[in-house]
Amino acid sequence: MSTPQAAVLITALGALLAPPAPARAADVQAPSRVDAVTVYRAAARVTRVARLDLPAGDSRILLEGLPAGLDDGSLRVEGKGTAHARVFGVTAEPFTRAESALPEVRAAEARLEELREGDRALDDRIAQAKARGKFAESLRASYSEERARNLALRPVSTREWSDLVGFVEAQLTAAAAEVRQAEAQKRELAGRLAAARAALAKLVAKRSETTKVVAVEVSTAKGGTLELAVSYLVQAASWQPLWDARLLPETSTVELTFLGAVSQRTGEDWTEARLAVSTAEPGRGLWVPELSPLWLQAAPPPRPMVARGLAPMAAPPPPRLARAEAKALEDVEAAPPEQEAVMEAPAAEAAMGLLAATFTAPRRETVDGAGRARTLTLARYTLKAEVTRAAAPRVDPAAYLTARLQNDTGVPLLPGLARVSVGDEFVGRAPLAATPPGGELSLAFGADGRVEVERRVLERRHETAGLLTKEDVVRYRVRTTVKSRYATPTTVRLLELVPVSRDEAIQVKVLDGTTPATREDPERPGVRITELTLQPREERVLELRYEVRFPRGLQVQGLE
Repeated sequence: MSTPQAAVLITALGALLAPPAPARAADVQAPSRVDAVTVYRAAARVTRVARLDLPAGDSRILLEGLPAGLDDGSLRVEGKGTAHARVFGVTAEPFTRAESALPEVRAAEARLEELREGDRALDDRIAQAKARGKFAESLRASYSEERARNLALRPVSTREWSDLVGFVEAQLTAAAAEVRQAEAQKRELAGRLAAARAALAKLVAKRSETTKVVAVEVSTAKGGTLELAVSYLVQAASWQPLWDARLLPETSTVELTFLGAVSQRTGEDWTEARLAVSTAEPGRGLWVPELSPLWLQAAPPPRPMVARGLAPMAAPPPPRLARAEAKALEDVEAAPPEQEAVMEAPAAEAAMGLLAATFTAPRRETVDGAGRARTLTLARYTLKAEVTRAAAPRVDPAAYLTARLQNDTGVPLLPGLARVSVGDEFVGRAPLAATPPGGELSLAFGADGRVEVERRVLERRHETAGLLTKEDVVRYRVRTTVKSRYATPTTVRLLELVPVSRDEAIQVKVLDGTTPATREDPERPGVRITELTLQPREERVLELRYEVRFPRGLQVQGLE
């Protein structure tokens, strides 16, 4: 059976008996939206949601317009629905937009060029008006010169001069009015030009020509609906903790408002998304530190000093804040019959995990994709504070209002810049240190003018002592006066300094007559802390007497 008909029959039978080739997966476009975002200190995890109907069989679900900077390895997919789909793979592919895909950019460029053309037209109007004014001035000058030369031949009548003066004045007035009108229009147009430039820059920043398409390969036994959630990590996002610290001296409490400034330049807008900020730092702590041997060896002999250095200059004292002006009391009007409600500011929901805390905003938020920061109120805490006044008169005679509080919020207080106020009076901004749960935090609220501190060195006497071995002795007597002008008891923490020797040849001794200190600072040798409770308008005097002994002729640095 070698005829052509037999060959055709064999080919047909082979095609029927061969296994069917796998059908190519159908591409399904899936419009998606940003549903949830968790922002870290230097990254963010974005979750997009798409709802679609799937046919039975294999499909490639395409999510377009995703940021070009997303981390391909961070892609995660979840889904649910009646389609009972199975996921077989997720890929991210770069996609370059065609020029026709950016009509909004072209429209913004056309609008900007139109405004620029209008601005150039106004410049032309101003130039023409000024030229007409100069022409009128030159006409008057040339006519006057020509009439002066020919005055003997043809006298000038009063009417002729009047007509000339009226014509020139009218031309100058009209030119000046047109210049003023055009300049006013230019000022108004300048604002629209700035707005058009900003709008174009925003579109260019957000609508990058290069984006990514995420393809999700699924297979369904039967058709149905599917809700798909795709999450990915982006790097061009961050948040910064901010604080608002408000001291209420009447109740000895501090109101801490925790804020978060979220910004991102991923190119996509997070519109009406569930927004959360986290203290976690992805990528950190993925390795365990190890120690290497530390070898000791004899150090080389020190090099001789050529010249003796100068003692470092003390830092200048911080500027003393001016006293807040007393507010005038206002009459309180009678409340209306309808009860008024105080405006509330809902806080975020806080969740403390094993390694990090997460704060979820109380409502859906929108964060612009071009870098404009969005500030959220995350939490509010009212902490009991130990209010006192701290003074170090050796450096600054002011007594600074301070509050020491314990972090009993259950979450760590992150480091950040704090807006500090006493009651309703804003006093400045200060850094707030990182404080773990249960830790202590100290905040300064500015100089208190109703506590006066004066430090005077009453005596500085230099003597020579010793019979066989002569020694230089420098004795000091320092008096510090603290006065309260409050009508209630006031606590003052006074810091004083006694030199500390680093050389066995230099000896420091506190002498009799010194007011005993409450304690010494264990972290700063020589710092003496005296806690005072001043009664209303009480004045207290403290004495410090000490001497420094060293071999005669020895040059000692650091003496007061």
